[in-house]
Amino acid sequence: MKFTKENVLLNQAADSKGALLRIIARYAKLQNIVESEEVTYSAFLKRESESSTGLQDGFAIPHAKDETVKTPTVIFVKNKSGISWETFDDQPVQYVFALLVPKAEQGTVHIQMLSALATALMEDDFKDAIIKSTDVKELVTIISNEMTGVNQ
Repeated sequence: MKFTKENVLLNQAADSKGALLRIIARYAKLQNIVESEEVTYSAFLKRESESSTGLQDGFAIPHAKDETVKTPTVIFVKNKSGISWETFDDQPVQYVFALLVPKAEQGTVHIQMLSALATALMEDDFKDAIIKSTDVKELVTIISNEMTGVNQ
């Protein structure tokens, strides 16, 4: 899976989890990653209703697995401010790695993507680099290296 500058959304102004998931679903439709913004948004909400994808230190990994996703994709979003999200440390979320996965690949690609990100998010250096960077190219490099295992 290729991670490019088109996978990075900086300075978003969502004021709620729903608003942020809507931004991601709309963007995914505009980028031709998914066939339907509504179905993708609903898939995000369905997954969140099962259990929160909020982690800690301001990070979350929401995911949408549905038949309208055309290609497995990670979209990184940096919101301007923290938003309410159920997390392990009860802190707001500002940094989101959204996983979009075709339903047919939910048991394979989805697990690989989630595993790579969850492992990376256990590393303080990775989190600090993500939090501090405001440069799209730098973020692409940092995230790509983690997703492909270059830093391991």
